[in-house]
Amino acid sequence: MKKYLFLTLTITSLFLFTCNSDNDNAEDSFNVKNLLTDVSNQQILPAINLFVSASTTLEQSIENYVNDTSEANLEIARQQWKTTAIAYEKTYVHHIGIARDQFIHTSIYNWPTVEGAIEFFISDNDTIDADFIATISAQAKSLAALEYLLFAEDTTTINSGFVASQKRRDYLRLSSAYLTSRAERLQEIWAASGDAYASLFVNNDDSGIQGSFNLYYNGMHNALDVTKTTKVGKPAGLENSQVILPELTQAYYSYTSKALVQASIESVESAYFNPNGIGVDDYVFAITNTTDLNDAIATKIAEVYTALDAITIPLSEAVEQEHNLVEDLHTKLEDLRILFAVDVRSTLSIVITTTDTDGD
Repeated sequence: MKKYLFLTLTITSLFLFTCNSDNDNAEDSFNVKNLLTDVSNQQILPAINLFVSASTTLEQSIENYVNDTSEANLEIARQQWKTTAIAYEKTYVHHIGIARDQFIHTSIYNWPTVEGAIEFFISDNDTIDADFIATISAQAKSLAALEYLLFAEDTTTINSGFVASQKRRDYLRLSSAYLTSRAERLQEIWAASGDAYASLFVNNDDSGIQGSFNLYYNGMHNALDVTKTTKVGKPAGLENSQVILPELTQAYYSYTSKALVQASIESVESAYFNPNGIGVDDYVFAITNTTDLNDAIATKIAEVYTALDAITIPLSEAVEQEHNLVEDLHTKLEDLRILFAVDVRSTLSIVITTTDTDGD
C-alpha cells in the first residue's frame, strides 16, 4: 500500500513540476519588450498626441471666443472642452513612470473644482495675468476649472458674464493656455525629443514593481479603480458612505460624466487587448495556453458597457433617480476590477501598488 501511495505522489509531483515548468518556460519565452514596444507606439503615444491636439484646439477656440464673445463661439468652445476631456481620459491609463512621479494627471484634471476660489480670484484681483495664474492651484485652472467657467450656467448667462468681465475672459484664456502647457509636458516626457521616457519604458529590464510591464499593468488597474470608486461609487453613496453627492461626479456641469466613464473603460480595453499589435491578452495566452481568462475580461467589459447604456440620464442625476442602475454599474466595474486585481495579476505575477483612490 505504501509503495502504491509513494508511486502516486511521485507521479503527481512530476505532473505539477512539469506544469509549473511549462508556465515558467512560456513566461520566459514571451517577449515582453515587443509588447512594450507595440503598446508604446500604438496606444500610449497616439493617445497623448491626440490629447495635445485637442488641448491646442480648445485653447484656440477659447482665444476665438474671448476675441468675439458670441454665444455661437461659446458653444464651439464648450463642445471642444468635451472633446478634450474625453481625449484626456484616453491617456489616464498611461500616467505612469515619470508622468505619475510628477503628478501630471492631477495638474490636468482634478475634480471637483474650487468654484469659490475661482470666483474670488476673478473678483479680488485688479488684473489676471500669466504670473498670477502660475501661482494658483492646478485645481483652479485645469480641465475641471475650465468646465465650471464654460458650463456652470446656461449659455446666455455664461456669455453675459464673460462679456461683462475682461478679468473673467483673461482667466478663461490663461487657464486654457495652462492646460495646453500640461498636455505638452506629458507629451514631452514620452517623446524622443524630450525626456525620451518611451525609450526608457521599452528598454527597462527591471522585473520588479518598477518594471515597465508592472507599471503598465498598474496603470490599467488604477484606471479601473478610480472609475469604480471615484467616478461612480462616491457620488452614488456606494463607497464608505451611503450619502449621495451628485456634485462629486466628474464633469458635473457639462453632463459628460457617462462619456468619461465610457472613455475610461475603452482605454483599459485597448490597453489590454491592443487591437493593432501585441497586447496583455497575448501575454496571458502565452502563459495559460487558453483564452478563458481573456474571454472573461472581454465579457466583463461588455457587461460594463451594457450597464452604462442602461442609464438613460446624466450620471449626476442618475445617482439619485436611477440609483439601482448606477449600483449595477458599480457592481460590474468591481467585477472587472477584481479580475484584474486577482486572476490576471496572479497569472502574470504582477504586484499591485497604490492607486489614486488610496487614502480617500
